[in-house]
Amino acid sequence: MGNYHIIGRAGAGSLIAEFLLREADIDYDISFPDPTEVKSPDFFAANPLGRIPVLICPDGTQVFETLAIIHHITSRFGNLAPPQGTPQNDRYHQYLALLATSVYPAYHRQHHTRYYGDAAAAETIRQKARDEHRVIFDHLEASLDPYICGQTLTAADFYLYMLSRWDLDKTAMRENRPRLNALLDEIRARPAVATVIAAQPRRAKPA
Repeated sequence: MGNYHIIGRAGAGSLIAEFLLREADIDYDISFPDPTEVKSPDFFAANPLGRIPVLICPDGTQVFETLAIIHHITSRFGNLAPPQGTPQNDRYHQYLALLATSVYPAYHRQHHTRYYGDAAAAETIRQKARDEHRVIFDHLEASLDPYICGQTLTAADFYLYMLSRWDLDKTAMRENRPRLNALLDEIRARPAVATVIAAQPRRAKPA
């Protein structure tokens, strides 16, 4: 058996797989295919929407969708998910779901507004996404103690940090939210995260 292999995109959603594997001290390889490669029939055969990241396990099994990848890693390695059957585990999954189904889509609506409406509606779409973020980040600010699951660091904290990197106005996101600031700064300073970020290839700018 070989290492885990991540099919990723620089600075994008594959960061969470790298963060968690490195935090757990698990060897992995990563490739950053160009858009034509990920649109191939072979890629779509195992991944119906052709999304990145994909985690290829040592036995050849492929896991796609970010929450499934997080679950695969945390259920096998490290202590980045609370024990099953505990209130903390319920809280952990609740916030992972919030991040995946609300925070991530709101970022997508801001970065890729053209998919959601015409040019006349673009600013309204972006503003509604920003408003949704404001509600969620205010809630998180009131809830962090110091982590999403209280005193227990979990994969949800790493996921929140990854998503926060995509904010178009990080100053506004952090303003008057000292607990959120402290969490994001702590995660960024962790050796596993710092190493992954430093190794990210630069993304080519559109011609």
